[in-house]
Amino acid sequence: MTAITAGEAPRPRRTEAVPDRKETPSALRPKRARVLLTGTLAIDHIGEYPGVFSALPRHRGINLTVHLRTLARRFGGCAMNIAYTLRLLGDDPVPFVFVGADFAAGSDYAAHLEALGMDTTGITITATPRSANAFLFTDREGSQFTAFHPGPAVPGDYAARLARFAAAGGFEFAVLAPDLPANMLAAASALRAAGIPFLTDPGQNITDFDAALARRLVGLSERVIVNEFEHETLRGLTGDDALAALELLVVTRGEQGACWRSRGSGAGQEAAVAANARDPTGCGDVLACPLYLTSIYLIYFAYRSRDLHMFEHVCSYM
Repeated sequence: MTAITAGEAPRPRRTEAVPDRKETPSALRPKRARVLLTGTLAIDHIGEYPGVFSALPRHRGINLTVHLRTLARRFGGCAMNIAYTLRLLGDDPVPFVFVGADFAAGSDYAAHLEALGMDTTGITITATPRSANAFLFTDREGSQFTAFHPGPAVPGDYAARLARFAAAGGFEFAVLAPDLPANMLAAASALRAAGIPFLTDPGQNITDFDAALARRLVGLSERVIVNEFEHETLRGLTGDDALAALELLVVTRGEQGACWRSRGSGAGQEAAVAANARDPTGCGDVLACPLYLTSIYLIYFAYRSRDLHMFEHVCSYM
């Protein structure tokens, strides 16, 4: 699968024939659906390791140096990767994030968002010198190591600010992108209180949750998306019963596509078709976007049947 981050143009995902577009619900789709996104805006530093991480020497501690084949700087942050993709798909994503003083008028990231026509009313510039930064290193097998500096701390009244912003925004849907546990829990509580349906995506930050926090997050959520590693970690923290109570659980499986289980419509899976596979960075954020759009369809038009055939159908267009 091809990586797409907030600073890259999309590439075709499928090459085979797709169903007749007359069958799609595009005529029914809300025009430029407003989607609220919480999480982070970050600068990504993406390195390619030509070897295999699992072949590196193993000691009781970790004291290693690896040489990278390439190193690139990208506009990123999970919330922004998702917002970028939704914007390319014609929707109106609105990120609610806190950034450092390096994100100011005239910065390259600010100019990038302006060129995209992105709604930046939810971006708050703080006095902290730097925004979040991520350092992502990928080996030739696609295994990845990530170090993340979260940048500015969110204010103590984060939940109240988000509640006010959500109430005034006219949002059809929201996405909880990966963030610190306290921030994700506050966002989930605020959105649930505001009555805005949302999808929870804990991402690699799931390792920051303990069992109690993970159970709280799942309890506040109705829809959760994770990859295979995150799914196993989440199961270990919450148990199967908590996940079974979700309205929808989607597990992405890399080149094998995605599988899901719905409380009302059973289970299913969809294959993925790789095209020009280069780097997995950002792929999870992009793969999830069909689910965000499908959820908007279902909620906006009150398709209460929870028919997940629509998810398969939308996925075939991505």
